[in-house]
Amino acid sequence: MSLTSLQGPVFTADRDGSGNPVNFAWAGNSPDTNVSLSTETLTHKESYTGLRTTDARIITETSASISITVDDFKESNFVMAAYGVAAAIAGGAVTGEAVLSTIPVVGERYALKATGRVSAVTLKGNAVTISNTLYSIDASGVIVFSDITGIAAPITADYTNAAARQVGVFKTAPPEKHVRVDGMNTARTISGGDFERLILDAFKTRLDPLETFNLIHDEFGTMVINGSVLVDTLKSQASATGQFMRLIYFDA
Repeated sequence: MSLTSLQGPVFTADRDGSGNPVNFAWAGNSPDTNVSLSTETLTHKESYTGLRTTDARIITETSASISITVDDFKESNFVMAAYGVAAAIAGGAVTGEAVLSTIPVVGERYALKATGRVSAVTLKGNAVTISNTLYSIDASGVIVFSDITGIAAPITADYTNAAARQVGVFKTAPPEKHVRVDGMNTARTISGGDFERLILDAFKTRLDPLETFNLIHDEFGTMVINGSVLVDTLKSQASATGQFMRLIYFDA
């Protein structure tokens, strides 16, 4: 392998009791994934020449980190990045939900406490049904009044919630995952027309929570998941793989 321009899927997996990956899950499109290796050092300076030169250096810490950028906001990615737990939200009918205690303002936006796509919406002003020609409402329950003639307060709503799903944040301990990057070197093809292959396995990765979750933006959104690659004591340092990670050259 010489020049490289890597593309390819990124997978995460749980670890079994022996430290082996179980059930690889694709993280979706990843425009950027990288690893960093680093050491902390302690240096010693001599004090007999007057130059204070460094004459010794020892490594006090060895560490590795990983950063995975994904632009697929599927549920499993957010569960992993938020230490979350996913659960179903049942649909059902809602009756008499308080929406507004005063007369609404034309053009202002108001919201229902919807937990799923809403349908069969009836708004009432002081218990009198409001004509649906006087307002619009979208699938998540945002209401905009275009005319308030004859409307009295308080405003209440009857509607139906569709079933949905939710992710509760900070519900679990930090996840430890096996991370695999299935790299394809688009700078070089081999016989048969396939790309060169380079695989990274990070055996035991402790993922950090999502630092920033951009909810409103003009560009395509991304999710950056950082983490530390920990020493896997279930593997031997003397083994060919070592205890942190390995690169596999399919076409060496």
